[in-house]
Amino acid sequence: MAERSDYGLGSIWVISFDPSVGTEIRKTRPGLIVSGTIFNDKRSKVTVLPFTSARPSDPRLSPAVVEVTTSQQNGLSVDSLLVCIEPMTFDKARLSKYLGQLELELLQQVQSVLKRYLVL
Repeated sequence: MAERSDYGLGSIWVISFDPSVGTEIRKTRPGLIVSGTIFNDKRSKVTVLPFTSARPSDPRLSPAVVEVTTSQQNGLSVDSLLVCIEPMTFDKARLSKYLGQLELELLQQVQSVLKRYLVL
């Protein structure tokens, strides 16, 4: 199991999104933890957003995604899109491998989209 601090806000993990229902995100893929570190340290669950390498066919989704290019800091192996309108809460057992940390500027973009999406 990973260190408790690895479950912090902004950390990127390989996550098993299966089993899924209906049109939910499927398969094992990277995901970003968006729940607060203080909560994550005390709970067995975290809230995450999925990454995808697919480009959205619907241009209306553009404001709902953040483009993330690979870097040594984030540990992603391919340039990806972070789907900011599909938060999911999972048990930490679904998180199999720590990849890295999202860059601060990108995390702030994600939080901005989430605030608009959740009308906070």
